[in-house]
This record gives sequence, C-alpha cells and structure tokens, in this order.
Amino acid sequence: RIPNGQKEAAQDNKLLFLGKFYDIEINKSGEDYNISLENQKLKIRMPQSIKAKDLEYEYLRKWVRNRLREILYDLLYLYARKMKVSANKIHIKNQKTRWASHSPNLNINFNIKLAALPKRLIEYVVIHELAHTEHRNHNKKFWHTVGKFCPDYRNRRQELKEYSFVIMKNRIWQEISER
Repeated sequence: RIPNGQKEAAQDNKLLFLGKFYDIEINKSGEDYNISLENQKLKIRMPQSIKAKDLEYEYLRKWVRNRLREILYDLLYLYARKMKVSANKIHIKNQKTRWASHSPNLNINFNIKLAALPKRLIEYVVIHELAHTEHRNHNKKFWHTVGKFCPDYRNRRQELKEYSFVIMKNRIWQEISER
C-alpha cells in the first residue's frame, strides 16, 4: 500500500521510484553526468554547461529506464524459467493506459512508469504478461496461471490502481513521461 502521507506528496517535487518518494537534488557543478540514491535523495550531477531544464529530465528518464530494464530482466529470467515460457523482445515505452502489453509474436512492451512501483508490483506485471504467452485472454486458465505464481494477485491489482493515481498526479513523472 502507499504509505500514509505519500499520496499528498504526489504533486510535490519528488520522484516516486520503486515505491518510495525521493527528493531530487540537482547539482550542475560536475564535469559529467551521474545519478545516485543517497539518504532519501536522488542526486543528479550534471556538467555546468547544461542550461536546458529539459536535459535534466531526459537524463533522469534514461537513468530510470536503465534501472527498470535491470529489474525486468532479472524478473523475466526468474519467472520465465519457473513458468516454462519465454518472451521474444522486451521494450520499455511510455504507454498512456497500460502497465504492459504482449504481442502475438511474444514481444512485451513495458511501461516506463513501472519504475515508480514497488518491486512486488513489477513482479506481478511480469507474471501477468508471461501468462499471456500461454493464454491470450483473461480467462479462468489465465488467472489460474497468474495465481499459481502470484497467489495474492488480486491485492496487487488493487495496489496498481492506487499507485496509478499517484503517478498520474506526480509532477516529476509528468515531466519524464512527456519526453
């Protein structure tokens, strides 16, 4: 669940990342780019020469996408083996209404906003999409497969809805998503 007080932070200048809000600190006195998570802060170091605010968000978006890719690959490897299924190509996109989508040729598109979610919710989305490799529709067999690998999937689906609202209202995610 979203911790108390966190919903109010949705519109503040904080990044929701892996289920936690981080203050953002931008330092333009470096010679190169670097992003680190330290003490509940996301520290972005950029070269002095960077003037455009757009580049701050572009760099942050790339960093978020790379962290999400690492998590997705780990989860896909783990659950594809457990479920005895496979996926073809994996893409991370800015999708407006879906957390992920699965194509007939086994490609999976994941929404970059998954990076805002706690890992257990990303895990549910991965299991859900991998279940589509065997069951195209959301029928009883599909949900049985999902439930086999994620017994509390109903709770996780509800949490996804709650996070969706917070992400939609978060100014930082709005900036990241517009690029």
